Amino acid sequence: MKNPFQVNKILIPIDLSDTSKLAFEHAAYLCQKFGSSLHLLHVYKTSSVDVLPNLTATSPVVSNAANLKAMVTEELDLLGKEFSDKYNVAYNIEVREGSVAKEIIETAKEVKADLIVMGTHGMSGFEEFFIGSNSYRVVTSSSIPVLTVQQKATKMGFENIVLPIDNSPHTRDKVSQAVAIAKTFNSKIHIAALIREENEEDQKIFNLKVRLVEEHLDHNEIQHETRVLHGENIAEMTLTFAEAVKGDLTIIMTDQENYTGFLVGPYAQRIVNHSKTPVLSVTPIGTIEGFSQDQLGGASNPF
Repeated sequence: MKNPFQVNKILIPIDLSDTSKLAFEHAAYLCQKFGSSLHLLHVYKTSSVDVLPNLTATSPVVSNAANLKAMVTEELDLLGKEFSDKYNVAYNIEVREGSVAKEIIETAKEVKADLIVMGTHGMSGFEEFFIGSNSYRVVTSSSIPVLTVQQKATKMGFENIVLPIDNSPHTRDKVSQAVAIAKTFNSKIHIAALIREENEEDQKIFNLKVRLVEEHLDHNEIQHETRVLHGENIAEMTLTFAEAVKGDLTIIMTDQENYTGFLVGPYAQRIVNHSKTPVLSVTPIGTIEGFSQDQLGGASNPF
C-alpha cells in the first residue's frame, strides 16, 4: 500500500540562470500551497567560476572557495527573500562543490526532501547545467518525485493534469501524486490511455487498470476524463494530447526498472526535455521499497 503523497520539504537546485529562477518560483508557489519549507542548493565545479555576473577565471575572489561560496550564498539569499516575501515560505541555503546530479541526489536524502524541483535548460559557467542528460540523470536516479520546469513554463499552478496510463507494471504508482496535486490545486485530471493493438487478454488487463484509476479519482472526488490513444510513438502522443487538453502538468514514471511498458527510456526522456509545461517524474514503488515486479504485481494497491 502506498502512503499518501505529502510535501513537507522541497529541494530546489539553482544555478542562477533564468530557467532555474523560474523553477525556484514554481517551488516557492508549491511550498505556499502545500505548507512546505524550501531548501536551496547550488552545486559548482572549481572550473565553473562565472556563476555570478562580472566574475572571470582570473578574478581574485574565485581563488578562494570560501569566498565563492559566500558570494553565491549572498545571491541566493537575495533571491530567497524575494520569493519568501511573495509566497510567505521559509527557506535555507546550501552551496556544494562536485558533480551536479550526484550532489542533488545526496542532498535530497540528507535533508529528507519530498520533492525536487529543477529547471531543464539552465546555463552555468562553461557547461549546460541542467539541460538534457543532467536533468534526466537526476530524474532517473532520485527516489523521490522530480518536477522539471521548462523555459516557457511561466504559469503557476495546475488546472489540467495529464496522467498517461500504459500497460507497464507500475503505471498506476503515480496516481497518489496526481490526486494530492489535484486536490491542492482543484485540478482536472486528463487520463491518456496509451495502447497499441495487443491480444485480448492484455487488452482486458489494460482496461482494468484504467477503470481502477477512474474509480479511485471518483472516490477522491477529482474531476476527470479519459481519452484512449492508439499508436506506436507514445511520447509524441502524450505531448500532443497535453497540448490538446491545455495541460499544465504531466505526470510520468521513471525508468529505474527494466519495464516492458511505454513510458520508459527515450520516451520519458523526450517528455521531460520537450514538454512545454512542467513534468513530474515518479519513481516506481518497487524501486523504492526493493520489491520485485512479481511481488508488486496484481496484488499491489498503488493508491
